[in-house]
Amino acid sequence: MSSWATRQRLRALALASLWANACGYHLAGTQVQLPADIRSVAVGEIENATAEHGWEKMLSFAFEREITWRRQLRWEPDPLRGDAVISGRVRSVSVKPVAFNSRDQAVQYQVSAVVDLTLSRRDNGDVLWQSEGLRVVGEYVTNANVIVTSAAAFQLQPLDAANLRDPQWNPQSAVDREAIHVQLAEGEKRQLLERLAQQLARDAYNAMIEDF
Repeated sequence: MSSWATRQRLRALALASLWANACGYHLAGTQVQLPADIRSVAVGEIENATAEHGWEKMLSFAFEREITWRRQLRWEPDPLRGDAVISGRVRSVSVKPVAFNSRDQAVQYQVSAVVDLTLSRRDNGDVLWQSEGLRVVGEYVTNANVIVTSAAAFQLQPLDAANLRDPQWNPQSAVDREAIHVQLAEGEKRQLLERLAQQLARDAYNAMIEDF
């Protein structure tokens, strides 16, 4: 590319950047629009109204990781000390089969979670941000005839020929293949629930700090 063409390309990029800034375009979560005195955030009570016990803890931990990683606000582990507190309610976590094999066995499931969240001042309870019905959706696959390599147990050690003859790893040679199938399915489901908690925390954080 000639120097003239290079200069033209750089000029076009600069003009595009100026236009985007003038029109108010920016990446989600890059501008903190919260009041200036809100410098730390804690997670308070997140009620879980579902049978998926423990997902509210996954969500709390996901918020901790998101806030700590972004470094725009300080993470406060004590809800009684943060400038602002996140609270909420896990309204629903549903799991339903969406794909079946030739024997009418479910091999793919969809998980959806719906959450209500509020960000409020710790000292007087004034609501800074609130959203009802935040929803995240994901899918996981399970099959009794394959080894699910993303399962947590699989990652504990490398597999060799001896491993593949071990019922713990090879459902085909397992005494109770159904038990192995259930174990792998639960591992995949749990990993998906963790990913959904991270996704929801990321989306909610972006909305909280700038009402994006």
